[in-house]
Amino acid sequence: MSELHKRSYIYRISNYVKSHEASLALFLAAYGAFYMLSVILSRWTISEWGKDITSYPPTTINTLLPRSFIDPIFFVTSFPALIIGAAMLSYYSLRGITPQARADKQWVAVLLTAFGFIYQVIGAWPLGKFVDFPWQWQKQIILNGSIFALILYILGLAVLFAGVVSLYKHSVIYHKKHLSEEEKDDESMA
Repeated sequence: MSELHKRSYIYRISNYVKSHEASLALFLAAYGAFYMLSVILSRWTISEWGKDITSYPPTTINTLLPRSFIDPIFFVTSFPALIIGAAMLSYYSLRGITPQARADKQWVAVLLTAFGFIYQVIGAWPLGKFVDFPWQWQKQIILNGSIFALILYILGLAVLFAGVVSLYKHSVIYHKKHLSEEEKDDESMA
């Protein structure tokens, strides 16, 4: 690689993203989840895009702009951020699981499993009926459309699957490591 290429802006950015992949992915997923939740809890739906909304309570984030302008911006930016962040965390969690891997990969796997499981248990199911949902926020998710609910449901399943597979791989490595240590201890005692 030439020295000029190493100093290029794109090379430095890609190096930065690679070295901070977990924190960037966690930031994107947290940003997406928080602002998506704030829009959903404020009772804004996609069908109200462009309408002046004055009858609903204010969003979680106080802004200088009116809700009819800021809620679509929060929705449009948070939904892709949530998907990209979850995909990056899943990829980070599954890639390169070895005995020499960094310890934070298993915590990312625990986080993915927990959030995937929680969404599968209390999330809005795309095939459910509107009247069957006990919580208002589940009804709000369905009001944004069944495609939106289906995407969130599939994302929850994918995150759950990635977390479980990663945890399984980590536990196999953990047991191999500690089993070999126990065998060494048994040999030294004998």
